[in-house]
Amino acid sequence: MNLSPKVHVVLLWGSVLLLWFAFDLFMESVVFEFLRWNGTTKNDWFFMLWWGVVGLWSLYCLRRLLKTKVN
Repeated sequence: MNLSPKVHVVLLWGSVLLLWFAFDLFMESVVFEFLRWNGTTKNDWFFMLWWGVVGLWSLYCLRRLLKTKVN
């Protein structure tokens, strides 16, 4: 199956975004529970960093999508 470049970029963005959400769920359910950080302000730095990375990833893929030419 030969995908167009734009579809490839969207699939890449979605796949990596799902991986980011899986990482977030792991951190919240395993690591923060182990450290007893759930319900406290100790994990705020993680969420700020996480949303920053998700935002940067989305902007990067949007830029790449807009620059992609369809043949």
